Amino acid sequence: MPKPGCLWSWTPYHVNPPGYDEHEGPALYYMNYLAALAKVPFAAHGYSAFLTLSILDQYYTPTVSHERAVELLRKCLEGLQKYLILNLPTFSVRIINKNSIHDLDNIFFLKHDC
Repeated sequence: MPKPGCLWSWTPYHVNPPGYDEHEGPALYYMNYLAALAKVPFAAHGYSAFLTLSILDQYYTPTVSHERAVELLRKCLEGLQKYLILNLPTFSVRIINKNSIHDLDNIFFLKHDC
């Protein structure tokens, strides 16, 4: 039985805590339910990860621009619309950087888009 205050849990869950260091810049981490922590360039969860991680592996570069990152996100969402049973017409996007948190325009999908 976990002690109060422990990081691990009997209930499986995963988190991606982001961070920013003045010397190393932005970072993303993957933490599983046992509190194992690993630095990752990108992350996805659940069934969507089967598709989106392969897209990100192929197209992501460490020097990706903001505009290219949004294009890559759209490519991942288009793949999910096409190959998974996903019927979400709108996705909201929130950008987090060292200076602020702000929302982008929603990404819309119509049936004939994909």
